[in-house]
Amino acid sequence: MSTKPNFAAGLKALRPETLPAPPVPVQAASQTVQPPSRAGKVAISAYFDPEVRKQLAIMAARQDKSQAALLAEALNMLFEHYGESPIARA
Repeated sequence: MSTKPNFAAGLKALRPETLPAPPVPVQAASQTVQPPSRAGKVAISAYFDPEVRKQLAIMAARQDKSQAALLAEALNMLFEHYGESPIARA
């Protein structure tokens, strides 16, 4: 006649101090790849009405410039207005 396994003994074997430590997760250096054009730059954002974004996109298309180039131009005009150096580049 075979004996039944001891349930209590099985639970005792599963106590945290007897279990192996969980593996330490390895973090990737970076989850996303940053384009070289963004190296050393930071994002500046603000919230505007949707019409502002649409008008900026239309202006960029008409001037054959990027929206970033137009924003850099606008920031430089603002900087000069307040006596600062025009340092913004897209």
